[in-house]
Amino acid sequence: MNFEATSNNIKGVFTATRRYRIPRFQRDFSWEQSNYNEFLTDMLSQITFNTETNKFENSQYFLGNMLFLGRKESDLVEVIDGQQRITTITILLAALRNTLYKLSEIESNEEEYRNLAKSYADTIQDEYLIKRIDGEPQRKVETTSSFPYFTQTIQDYQTRNKNVEPSTEEEQLLKQTFEFFLKKLEEKNFLKIFSERDECKNFDKVYYLEALKALREQVLKSQVIEVFVAEKEQANRIFENINSKGKPLTPVDLIKNSIFSRLDTTSAGVDETSLIWSKFNQKLINLDTSFNEFFLHYWKAIYPEDSANGSNLYKKFSRRFNAQAENDTEILSEFVSNLYKGFNFYTMIVNPDYNKFKRQSQKPELEYLTSINYFKGVQVRPALLSLYMKNEILGDNKKLPTKEKNEFLQFLSNFHFAAFGTTLKIRSNTVTTPYKEFSTKVTKSENKGDIRKAISKLKSDLIELIPKEKFLQAFIELEFSKKKSKNKLESFPASYAIKQLSNKLETRDFSDDEYSIEHILDESLGGNTNIGNLVVLETKFNEEANQIKQKKGVITFKEKREIYLQSNYKMVTLLLENYEVFSRDNILERANALSNQFWEIYFTVEN
Repeated sequence: MNFEATSNNIKGVFTATRRYRIPRFQRDFSWEQSNYNEFLTDMLSQITFNTETNKFENSQYFLGNMLFLGRKESDLVEVIDGQQRITTITILLAALRNTLYKLSEIESNEEEYRNLAKSYADTIQDEYLIKRIDGEPQRKVETTSSFPYFTQTIQDYQTRNKNVEPSTEEEQLLKQTFEFFLKKLEEKNFLKIFSERDECKNFDKVYYLEALKALREQVLKSQVIEVFVAEKEQANRIFENINSKGKPLTPVDLIKNSIFSRLDTTSAGVDETSLIWSKFNQKLINLDTSFNEFFLHYWKAIYPEDSANGSNLYKKFSRRFNAQAENDTEILSEFVSNLYKGFNFYTMIVNPDYNKFKRQSQKPELEYLTSINYFKGVQVRPALLSLYMKNEILGDNKKLPTKEKNEFLQFLSNFHFAAFGTTLKIRSNTVTTPYKEFSTKVTKSENKGDIRKAISKLKSDLIELIPKEKFLQAFIELEFSKKKSKNKLESFPASYAIKQLSNKLETRDFSDDEYSIEHILDESLGGNTNIGNLVVLETKFNEEANQIKQKKGVITFKEKREIYLQSNYKMVTLLLENYEVFSRDNILERANALSNQFWEIYFTVEN
């Protein structure tokens, strides 16, 4: 293996004529606060204050190996190992630059002080961030996935764009890192670090400026081993086996590296793989998940028989997509294309967009996907993804009809309500096997009949996980308070359950827009938040009752009864038929009745 390794410091790395490009196959910037805080702490710990000379002094610090694809004398090399560190160093230098420029612009500072601050800042900007070669700007670190955001907001200064906002999770992390360093470098925070450590309480603005310079020098003097590899295949092999500093490479990082190293741009120069990956990043910022989690769930949905997990995922990928196989490029391209289709379905499962479910026939799907997420239904995602992907493949004639799909989603929503939305709280790992078996059956399905059998088996398996008596007890403990209803996680289960019962009575597939949760006995009387005291009432009648309450301070059941008589909802009609009067003694009685109704309607085996 041909490579060249030399010792250097960060100053040498950044002042060399070469540029450092983060290649397309590299993982995005992913350092968390613990990582970059540790980096800053390490740098500061190497700086000492000499009380005899009244000067800050630096010491040597080893930052590990940095692996580059390209020759040492090249004008451009790709960063194979060291991306997180070289990006973080750039961000810290940019934060130092901003802080120094800010000092140079404070008119109350002495002119010499301001000039020094500006010269220190100019050096950072012109030598280590963006150089000008023959009048053209040259970024020392060239990012791919975060360009132009990284340049516009961090590397640039005089012409930086103050209005641009992060559009991906990576860009959000870059912004957070930059803001973290800026905060740490503020005069009060920065000098406090040295004061507490060196027990020197007399630092003033002169020391502040020199302390900032000392940090800059410490970063620049830190040592690295530069390793230059000329051949791409060698670099990729090394990449899979090293990570000198920072967060370990995840299986998905390695998979991405493998995919990008084997899929080149098109003959017309279009990097379709990078375009797809950028779409992943743009959409992920609005999702309560990560790409690693999605990829694992996708694999479980498409290849359930692999029993993939966070540890063996890369091995599973390597076995299925052998680089030596015939038509490797075509097979891998198809995989990436299907991965993106799966991601779009996964996005809908994790965060259903109301604007895409406006037709009446789509309302049940929206309601139950949303409910599953409220009940933290993470384990079910691969199973749902299996169903959506298979339906797409089967087409209109063979796929599961919409009505049956919605009924299945309702069942899953009700199951997750019972299992995880009540005090029953069954162990989450108990659903792993049923969902895996379901995905296996669905991926092998050739028509809707096969899918129906898979659904029937899953229903039976999941119902067996819910002990009836414990569920009935957990149900009657449900509570809903309008005062706490803004916290949906706390109030949602009771609201969900009572609406489900109303839907059944009204023979509705989804909740009416006019539904409101009404306390039969006024909540203000205290102790009346139990589900046995709840009924679904039209919003207009709920508001009418509230108006009476606001005038009188309290409203009796007798007064409410007159309002309830106007309701068209069957749940209200049954309440009036069963109770001429309603007292606290009736709450538990009615809660028990509702719990049994819910079980019989939704969890009897024939359903």
